Amino acid sequence: EMYEGILLAADTLRSLGLNINIHAFDVKIDTMEAIRLIRSGRLDNMDLIIGPVYSENLAVVASYAGKLGIPVVSPVQLEKNSVLENNPFLFLSSSSLDVAQYNLARRMQNYAGGNFVIIHSSSPEEMQGAERLKSLIARRLEQSVEPEEIRIRDMVFYSRSVYGSDSINRLAHSLSDKNGNVIIIASDEAPVMSETITNIHALSRKFQLDVFGYPGMRYLDNLDHRICFDLGLLIYSHYWIDFRQPDVIHFNSEFRKKFLTEPPEISYAWQGYDILYYFLSGMAIHGRELFISHPQIHNPDLLHTEFDFRRSNPGDGFENQKLYLVRYSKNYELELVDDDNQYILNVE
Repeated sequence: EMYEGILLAADTLRSLGLNINIHAFDVKIDTMEAIRLIRSGRLDNMDLIIGPVYSENLAVVASYAGKLGIPVVSPVQLEKNSVLENNPFLFLSSSSLDVAQYNLARRMQNYAGGNFVIIHSSSPEEMQGAERLKSLIARRLEQSVEPEEIRIRDMVFYSRSVYGSDSINRLAHSLSDKNGNVIIIASDEAPVMSETITNIHALSRKFQLDVFGYPGMRYLDNLDHRICFDLGLLIYSHYWIDFRQPDVIHFNSEFRKKFLTEPPEISYAWQGYDILYYFLSGMAIHGRELFISHPQIHNPDLLHTEFDFRRSNPGDGFENQKLYLVRYSKNYELELVDDDNQYILNVE
């Protein structure tokens, strides 16, 4: 899907006068395949490298490409952004979970005085992530309320298949019938997301609830969207596609002509198009060195996102900071929530 989007972006750029040659390599999950490709010299004269998708291979390729001054774009979300350290030519096109957590914490200031519940799995990564989110929220709330008035609990998810109705009862005991409740589903694990949202829905008539989820919830196939709409679920999403826009209509039309189908809303075709168009048009308009050093100077109209690349330190790579706050509204439509004052993570 991503390759199909890349091909359509190349067609658009060629129509504007750019000469583009695309090379595709399959390095699989094997780091040795990536090393063999590097040693072959076939990447030495590239102007842009998209991928690899696996973080181990990405680190190897980014280290090699950085020495040659070749920008490398990670096209998918990574669990951690540590790969950016000392890789000034590396770009993460989808923000890591860090960015979503900072924006969630900032948003929680709107609910100061409420009762906060963070639900996550028992995996070490999610336990650490929940603790970090809890700390971020507490620091934000301290700007509005006294520390002793802050109520934040975190709960480890237990499946109904193991604990039966106790899973709902545990959640009910964590909620307040006097103050508003904010529940954050701080997990990217499918059972946690799907079962938790069902449990929350069962308690929604008894308690006042506002529910937030991680970006991964927008990609979950077996999520009961009727429940999401009933709850008014809010998610910081990596993308927002307005299918009424002329460029999106044109993209779907060209995609249909070329591949005899249209890409669904959740498709890597959108990423492929936006990444190639953004980077090659940026280098063509601003010059390679200026654009790679200061990508924020380039703001073309893209299909599914706006790239807002920032770096934490001068010697590190860039991470896209753009997220969209999306609400599953009561009228059964997805709405874009005005959230212009996003928290930007440690920028120059």
